[in-house]
Amino acid sequence: MKNKLWVIIVILCFVLLAIGLFLFVNRFKFKFSDNMEVNVNEQIDKKLVTACYGNIFKCNKADISFSKLNVKKIGKYKVNITATYKKHKKIIVKEIKVVDKVAPKIKVEGDTLTVCPNQKEIDIKYSASDNYDGDITKKVVKKVNKDNIELSVSDSSKNSDVKKVSLKKEDTTQPEITLNGQAEMSILLNSGFTDPGYSAKDNCDDVSDKVKVEGSVDTSNVGTYTLTYSVSDESGNSTSVTRKVNVYKKRENYGTGVIYLTFDDGPSAYTSELLDVLSKYNVKATFFVTGRAPGYNYNITRAYNEGHAIGLHTNTHNYNYVYSSIDAYFEDLNTISNTVKNLTGVESKLVRFPGGSSNTVSRITPGIMTSLSGMLLNKGYQYFDWNVSSGDASGSVKSSDVYASNVINSLGSGSYYIVLQHDTNANSVRAVSRIIEYGQSHGYTFDKLSLSSPTVHHRIAN
Repeated sequence: MKNKLWVIIVILCFVLLAIGLFLFVNRFKFKFSDNMEVNVNEQIDKKLVTACYGNIFKCNKADISFSKLNVKKIGKYKVNITATYKKHKKIIVKEIKVVDKVAPKIKVEGDTLTVCPNQKEIDIKYSASDNYDGDITKKVVKKVNKDNIELSVSDSSKNSDVKKVSLKKEDTTQPEITLNGQAEMSILLNSGFTDPGYSAKDNCDDVSDKVKVEGSVDTSNVGTYTLTYSVSDESGNSTSVTRKVNVYKKRENYGTGVIYLTFDDGPSAYTSELLDVLSKYNVKATFFVTGRAPGYNYNITRAYNEGHAIGLHTNTHNYNYVYSSIDAYFEDLNTISNTVKNLTGVESKLVRFPGGSSNTVSRITPGIMTSLSGMLLNKGYQYFDWNVSSGDASGSVKSSDVYASNVINSLGSGSYYIVLQHDTNANSVRAVSRIIEYGQSHGYTFDKLSLSSPTVHHRIAN
């Protein structure tokens, strides 16, 4: 009986000791989140784990730190979690998942796409990117519905994005008609006329064979005839363009003269186009060149090789420098002369003064034009002004028809015409075809300038 009593007493002591240890001994206590996860490319949220150090009556908050975790790659990782309170520390190992819960994004311009009413294949520009997978544009699924286009994409973690773009089926764009040849033509009476033709296009429909041509040209009667080209697409959008055909009768004493086409200030981006036109009509011209655009100097060589005359205009085309003194003028002239000789192998003696010999800008040096004009002739040069101007240097941009008309209207029964144009002016270059056609249909001849050619000298104003 006594032995049993002692056993009970011993057991009770141990129980009381265990309760004391549980209630009063300090230790770390951990609390974990239900989802031990961190989003890819993000830092671990310390709120996933909390810890304190103490007993049942008082537990002090501990600091939490994590061992290094590769947050750039999705997966499950064992991580050391360290709880620290003053000098006390405890490390436990826990599994943390790196996950991707961020949806990808589809980018598309606008919420509405306007397409042709009869368009079957619908193209839309879009892109898709994901925070983990990167560019996933190729994974986008495009579904064309009656009223919209639905774009959808999913990343490797099955996060998804959907964009809907409304479809607006309409066509408000006019067709386009492009005339072959010139919009204004000149032909000689009874010479016959063949329409150079046209091309037509539309953003939605094939209208190439739907163009209607109204009007006719009676080459047996002098006059101006208008041809109207019109076309409509299936949505009712229409456009029209016109071509004027001038039927001329060769007048008495007209067409006996020579037309010298001359071009200043080049070479430029338009010189090649001009050379193509001259080659087409087998017409030779004269180019008074500058040194301002050396990137196009190959056109000087081409022009010379194709039989055109190369004259000297100016190297810098800087009036204040060129006319600052006689020495400055000849220094500038010698520079462009050397350039031409290097490109052609020939020394040119044909000159055109910047602004012409009658310019007034040279008055910064009184009397310089009087001196220069005489000195050039004494040195074996010949300078050329002009008696016909296209008006392409007026400062305001005009159409090619205006420039062509300015030249044509200046022609008459004279023996020669030196025409001033600039191959730096695109519309002036595009007037040349009409000028040549008019001249050839009226019996004029075209030639390039030489030292033996007739010249025009303006009245010197300085």
